[in-house]
Amino acid sequence: MSYMTQSSIYNLTFTCCYLRWLAQPSLFKLFIVRFNYVSIPATSGRRDTYPATSLARLSVLRTAHIANSVNEIRLLPSTFLYRHDKGLPSPQLVDTLFSYLPSLVNLRTLVCHDIEFSRHNLLALSRIPQLTNLELQSCRTSCQFEDFPDFSSLALETLNFAYPFNAQVYFNNPLFVSLLIQPRNLRKISVGPATDVLFAMTKTHPPTTLSVLEIPVSCVQSLLFIPVITSCSSVQKLSLYMTTGDSYLPPLDYVPPDILPNLRSYQGPNTYSLWFTRDRPIHSIDLVLPVQPNDICTSIRNLSDKIEFFFCKINGIDANLIKTIHMRFPSLKHLTISGTPIDIDTLSSVLSDAKVHNSNLTSIELTMGTGESRLTDGWAVAVANMFLSYLIRTYPFLERARLIYQPQVSIVWICPEEKKRPITTIENSELRIEKEEAPYKTNAVWDSLRFLS
Repeated sequence: MSYMTQSSIYNLTFTCCYLRWLAQPSLFKLFIVRFNYVSIPATSGRRDTYPATSLARLSVLRTAHIANSVNEIRLLPSTFLYRHDKGLPSPQLVDTLFSYLPSLVNLRTLVCHDIEFSRHNLLALSRIPQLTNLELQSCRTSCQFEDFPDFSSLALETLNFAYPFNAQVYFNNPLFVSLLIQPRNLRKISVGPATDVLFAMTKTHPPTTLSVLEIPVSCVQSLLFIPVITSCSSVQKLSLYMTTGDSYLPPLDYVPPDILPNLRSYQGPNTYSLWFTRDRPIHSIDLVLPVQPNDICTSIRNLSDKIEFFFCKINGIDANLIKTIHMRFPSLKHLTISGTPIDIDTLSSVLSDAKVHNSNLTSIELTMGTGESRLTDGWAVAVANMFLSYLIRTYPFLERARLIYQPQVSIVWICPEEKKRPITTIENSELRIEKEEAPYKTNAVWDSLRFLS
């Protein structure tokens, strides 16, 4: 700029201001507020302390063109200054943020962690009609039931309400959950780890739009379990998940055959699979707990023959399992086998002994055992190609394969559209390495650990 004329400097300044105005909205689509409970040390002449600094930063939401661009807000604790003995985040900070929410006309997703909702906060939440996704982790309310606002007008489609397993008594509030399931457009409810969602659904009838219900396994031992799922006739996917810290599978003696008539997908332990898949038009099954091959074969023989997507975790693999899967599921399109690494010799032996060629299978996912904890990318691709050479002999119309060889690292093959079917060879250039990032979760490890001290 020292070589520019005065008029050029003015033009450059105005151009930069204009570009900043254009760029700012794209930078605030995701707005993250991190709170902690300690003062920021005064360094380099700084005299500002937390939360005063955060309150000042929130003032950016007053700017109209920035406020209109916010699609998602996350209110999270600081990962390094988080202390269980420091109580809740500043009420002033939370109230200030919630006062801005109704003015964010394009806000679709709200994630709150460790917030105690006051009536003021709940009223602000009820005034965001365009909100479609709400995730509350370790949250609670000090508001009485008679003071709850009406949430039925919210356009909420997804509700995720969770807290640490070892703090069930502390967070258990079925009336709070009943408020959150009031919206009549809800399509997915995921609540846990306690059974409070069952009582909540007796207070607030689930909407007819509900298609996905995710609840903890512990719910099956409740007397309310059968009545509640009977009222959820629109549910198409049922997920019974195991919560962290819980390993008990309660018995389930009986499930009426006429409940969940529209169920299409089951995800949960093999122990309960027959109750929810027999005599129903199920097309997808995901058995989330590891089982012995013989046990899973016994279950498969009693499942519907219309299964198109099958996911299972096993403690070992043999030819009988593969043969049983394909004989029972002639329409199978996708197969995922996890829980145990499969080496190249075992894969060759199992596929050879099974002697099953399923032309309908177009997608497969396996855990590849290489005998090495770490592989170079080039060597991983070469080993994956050997695995795939055996797979395409058994499944000549395979279109996609994923071979996992390290945690969150896999080799992916997608058949090129121009390639002639059936597939006989696979080039290394057709393979790519995918490294998945750990899924974002607000209930991190330290969130659970803080209730142990």
